[in-house]
Amino acid sequence: MSAQHDAMSAAAMRSCLLASVARELRRVSSRPARIHRARVVPVRWRTRCQMSTSSSVEVRETESFGDVDAQHRILRLHAPRADVHYVVAGDDAAPAVLMLHGFPDNHATWRGQIPPLVEAGYRVICPDLRGYGRSGKPAGVDSYGPAPVTDDLAALLEHERVDRARAVVGHDWGAAVAYAFAARHHDKLEKLSILNGVHPSIFLEHVLSNPVQFLKSYYIGFFQLPALPEAVVSAADFAILRLIFEVDPASPLPKGEVDKLIDACGRPGAMQAALNYYRAAGPMHNLWNDVGVCRVPLQVQWGAKDRYLEEKIAIPNTDEKQFAPLAVPSSLVRHPNATHWVQWDEPEAVSDALIEFLNDE
Repeated sequence: MSAQHDAMSAAAMRSCLLASVARELRRVSSRPARIHRARVVPVRWRTRCQMSTSSSVEVRETESFGDVDAQHRILRLHAPRADVHYVVAGDDAAPAVLMLHGFPDNHATWRGQIPPLVEAGYRVICPDLRGYGRSGKPAGVDSYGPAPVTDDLAALLEHERVDRARAVVGHDWGAAVAYAFAARHHDKLEKLSILNGVHPSIFLEHVLSNPVQFLKSYYIGFFQLPALPEAVVSAADFAILRLIFEVDPASPLPKGEVDKLIDACGRPGAMQAALNYYRAAGPMHNLWNDVGVCRVPLQVQWGAKDRYLEEKIAIPNTDEKQFAPLAVPSSLVRHPNATHWVQWDEPEAVSDALIEFLNDE
């Protein structure tokens, strides 16, 4: 029954995509941009960042995640860095955990992990990646390669006076960014935790050689096209994304959370920026094909019902010598009933496994 449901869900998403493509080819129209007015008067202070020359921070609203209050902040960075919007919770003196979302998500994907991590004695920093939410959206595909994306995050940790994070955690595209961060800024983290994500070099090799993964990645080829994917994905108030959030997780994401996600995706330039990650990794640019080696202890948490990624490429066999040195997990946690959105489906189990990994010396 589960396999039949998965097949029907995948078929529904493909049908919706094809119908949207046909509709947009006949009538490509732009959805009116949503206007976002900040109601909170920001408090600013300035700091000096070695990587970014100088920066300033705007302290915005406070948001509650369960019993934990998190503060929204925007780190203003000079080009070529991009502004970073993030939420931070926990004691400033506690060990820091940097948590990175994927596509088409934002900082709020960690709503189920923020409270238990803070209660366990950690400080949680959850940014919107470059291009997402309220973070900066530089123009051009080259702005979404591993160097500029991870340098933004290094500047963020520097501003927050984090010399070395206890861990960087990444899901989906956030996992690719986390692997790149571990390779390029290995002195800024102690551990790496990956949730349903894969090392980009391994993925790019397997997507062409593994027929099952190739079929699961059909949408990536479509995302290489200019302009049309943005029009299709945003059509009918982001109908495709709404469908994904309804049928993809083990339980549909609450409508209020979906509306917040769609609101973030509808910000001017946000969808183009999000899709530029895929274009940066594609054959026209190849910016993510040589990310580097993960040299810190690695945990992989895996939702076994992932419709987009094959488990075998996320957890490479140590006999595969061309891949094993890139990312070999020292800790593996499988969640049999979870989907690609493992942090939503199994928030308590994911948090417990992550805290155990963080506490392990």
